Amino acid sequence: MILNKVTDYRFSLWIAVFSFLLVSIPLSVMVFDNLWLAKIFGATLVILLLFALRFWFSVARNRNNIVPRVVLNKNDLFDLHKDFNSFKEVTSADQDIILNRIGILLAKVKFVDGNHQLLERREAIQVAYVYVCENWTDDFNVNADWIFSFSNSKKSNESSFKFSLSTENFENKKAIVKPLKH
Repeated sequence: MILNKVTDYRFSLWIAVFSFLLVSIPLSVMVFDNLWLAKIFGATLVILLLFALRFWFSVARNRNNIVPRVVLNKNDLFDLHKDFNSFKEVTSADQDIILNRIGILLAKVKFVDGNHQLLERREAIQVAYVYVCENWTDDFNVNADWIFSFSNSKKSNESSFKFSLSTENFENKKAIVKPLKH
């Protein structure tokens, strides 16, 4: 999309265009006695205003580096229920929080295996679930520079990873991991 790269609002240009159109509407009726011209100016004003709002929202999104969260589909939810028995025991409000946090992690964090290859979606969701449950009481802040590792080796705690999980460790945690309340 064209608006993905724009980072300047250009308010002065838009205000000039809107001012011209707003002044032109009554002038076309009073001075030129032309109602159709006023309707054309009004319709143009509405269309340009809608475009300007879309433009301004895209600029705000580009300037603030907002990344929308990944929405988990029904297959992902089925896999979560299948993989983690503890997910069924959590209240629906906490399930919503977990799903939102997993979606944010999937959008911002890079999930890799032992060979630094990207993980499959299901494995990334599993790692994100374990991370969310283990860090439940912490303030939930995510950095786009984070890398989560999921590997076969026990010694995967490299300093370049924010969170590391081995497959053996995962199998042990799989049955017992759930968000802890204080």
